[in-house]
Amino acid sequence: MMALMMASPAFAQDTRNWDKRSGVRFGYGYLNGVRELEDMNNPGKAKRLSPHTFVMGFEMQQVMEGGDWLDILFIENITISGLDQSVINPSASVLVGFEIDKQIQLGVGPNISTFDPSGKDKLVHLIMAVGWTAQAGVFSVPVHFSFIPDADGYWAAALTTGVNW
Repeated sequence: MMALMMASPAFAQDTRNWDKRSGVRFGYGYLNGVRELEDMNNPGKAKRLSPHTFVMGFEMQQVMEGGDWLDILFIENITISGLDQSVINPSASVLVGFEIDKQIQLGVGPNISTFDPSGKDKLVHLIMAVGWTAQAGVFSVPVHFSFIPDADGYWAAALTTGVNW
């Protein structure tokens, strides 16, 4: 069967390409349950943290056009949060999903973070995201909401925007 598909002229002429977009991201993050973190300058002492934080990062997207209204998405994102509180909390995500009418994005995938507020070394989580993108000439402006659930109640959510080129 595979030999027949490979020999088929329609299969041989399939030249789908991945379009690439990338850009900076920044916005608001909420880290549920985050209240204290050991102060690196004073070992053994806790530093009060706010669950509200500034997030910034860089995102790369690959899009394979599917036709009239549905495209496939592959997204890589690196984010740093906590800089507004003198804390560095880097994380990385890889998502797969769909783009509807070149404006609405839905994605899901793994997220890896160096920080686990539960103290149980749970550094890998699921991330789910939904977004809307507006065209702005040669650029596009995405607005994305992401959610990272956690079995122990330490979930995270973020609302970000940025510019793709």
